[in-house]
Amino acid sequence: MSAQHRQKRLPISCEPCRIRKIRCSRPRGPPPCETCVRRGLASDCLYAGRGSTASSARPLLPPSPLSERSISTASLPDGDLAARVAKLESLLQSQTSREPAPSSTRLLSPLPKCRGALSVSESGHVRFTSFPLSSSSSQPLSNPRQATSCSIDLSSGPYPFGRKQVDIKDLLVDLPARSHCTQLKEVYFESFASLFHILHDPTFCEQYAEFERAPESMPLSWLALLFAILGTSVTALGHSSQLLSDLSRKKTVASKISDLSERYRNAALKCLEADNYLWQHNVTTLQALIILIYGINHSHGQTWTLLGMTYHIALSMGCHVDPAEFDLDVVSSEERRRCWAGVMMLYMLQNTSLGHLGPDPRHASEGIRLPADLNDTELITGESALPSPSGLPTQMSYLLLKFRLYDISSDICSLVLNKPQPTLTLIDRMDEAILNEQQSWNDKYLAHSTSAPLPVFHEAHLNILYGYGHQLTLLLHHQAMRNLSSDTAQYRRSATRCINSSKDLLQIHSLFSSRAEFSPFGWYLRGIGSFHAFHAAVSLIAILTGHPWNEAFGDLLPLIQDCVHRFETLAEVSLICEKASPVLRYLLNTIETWSIEIGSQRSSNHPLGQNTFSRNHLQSPPESDRVSDWPSSGNEVDETCQSMPAVVDNMFDHLDPQFWLTPSGVAWNQWDSILSSMPVASCVG
Repeated sequence: MSAQHRQKRLPISCEPCRIRKIRCSRPRGPPPCETCVRRGLASDCLYAGRGSTASSARPLLPPSPLSERSISTASLPDGDLAARVAKLESLLQSQTSREPAPSSTRLLSPLPKCRGALSVSESGHVRFTSFPLSSSSSQPLSNPRQATSCSIDLSSGPYPFGRKQVDIKDLLVDLPARSHCTQLKEVYFESFASLFHILHDPTFCEQYAEFERAPESMPLSWLALLFAILGTSVTALGHSSQLLSDLSRKKTVASKISDLSERYRNAALKCLEADNYLWQHNVTTLQALIILIYGINHSHGQTWTLLGMTYHIALSMGCHVDPAEFDLDVVSSEERRRCWAGVMMLYMLQNTSLGHLGPDPRHASEGIRLPADLNDTELITGESALPSPSGLPTQMSYLLLKFRLYDISSDICSLVLNKPQPTLTLIDRMDEAILNEQQSWNDKYLAHSTSAPLPVFHEAHLNILYGYGHQLTLLLHHQAMRNLSSDTAQYRRSATRCINSSKDLLQIHSLFSSRAEFSPFGWYLRGIGSFHAFHAAVSLIAILTGHPWNEAFGDLLPLIQDCVHRFETLAEVSLICEKASPVLRYLLNTIETWSIEIGSQRSSNHPLGQNTFSRNHLQSPPESDRVSDWPSSGNEVDETCQSMPAVVDNMFDHLDPQFWLTPSGVAWNQWDSILSSMPVASCVG
């Protein structure tokens, strides 16, 4: 029989397996084969020479370009091998020419979303199993309801590559006395929970009641959560707290707080290790890690590695997928949304402080919604539908508003601070975004305050939001002032915005220091609030030392003096104040010495020290028509005004904008070099 009439031999493997030269699990069987199903290629599973009739199991999807090329090649008549190769190359070239550019592909053909199922083990640990969607249907290629947990423990040897058996009694001994434990738990919910609302309070209270009845029956992940809460709550204790003396034998308040927070955080990690958290986890595991990282951040520690692991644990649990896909009740759904939002906030903050080392983690989100703006009492276990928000401030309002503010912060860092010379249009756009956010805070917190007084914790939330907003304003306009000439309108505008924001930041710091109602937020005063105040004070000093003085600046010096006094008082309990107070005192002495010389040249009708600054306790966004503190022309400056010595002229030239991003990024050696260059005579008060 001639070659022309010889029956062509058909391949026994499906086209995807044959092209990849792998074993096909169903030779010549009805598609799809098990190999293609496992590899997510069920829609491409076809057999050469077989008709295009659909399988009885489910209809075939349109073939991919790869399978089209494979079918065309397989259907070529036998002949010269070179001709077949040439034909294949021409087909490949024609297919490539029809494909759009990569950027167009991302815009017009986004990656298919994934659906999946949550596999829950007998021990209560959760794993997410994804199922890629078909190209012509919104349904997954496999049935998510058929997903089962099929992990097999093949590990052996010591932890972390094998199981570690720990007696729970050895973990419970690290807890403080029951009364102290309850007090610290209450401190956490009074001081931190409303600002970083990750937990569902009623659920945790029920679990804590069960813990009090039978502590040895509690899951290890929940014990880790409790230790994380204790390690965070001790940072809120003040110098007069009896708890510090009862729980630690260290001498100073700062050392006691450090001792206790380290003790309880180590205990939390021991519980997680005993629970083998590296490969099995649940929502409680995630909550414990998130609160651990949050507490460490407020202690100015580094959390990048721990945060990266937490982010991937959240992915492995499917927290990046909206929980509506999993048919969960509102409490479980909101816990997952809160965890994902918390991880995103922590990731953006840490990534910003390190100069955007990694990609934006929000790109991993699969349509997940932000947590609902509801109080915990509105979330009922077993209910499937969320109630409608009231529009009033809730336990979640602060976190949701802060989340939007972090978006602006990320844009400022990537688009402004990382550019050698950002455009003025971009600076104005970012400034407008900050002002719009400030207006939304007033709409949320103050619109209904006329009918009922604003609760103290909401008042604290509003001021903390304004503090962070003013911090972003300083970051934004410092960059403009460093790149512009001082005689330009944009420079004067940026200087005015910096002066106003610095004033408000110092007033917020004074507010948290003086009002007894804000004592639960003393950790903010000692931590990030003092860092923002330090930033504000140095900003005012930089403006004063670099430009002519007149009576318009007369209210700035008393603000700086009061700030330095507060810092020196807080130095015993605040690491930031301990470091910053000598710097501010040195700079203040320089200004005071120079102001005496200026004051002696002035008329008694214009005393430099007159304090004309007064603000309401609740901050408000700067008005566009607010009177500028910046002299707009030389005619408005007193003829006797003088500039500061050249040695401290324009301090912004000596400082990198990255210096001000987070407390952990402060480079104190830069301050040492600046201060060492000042003449000793300038420090004489």
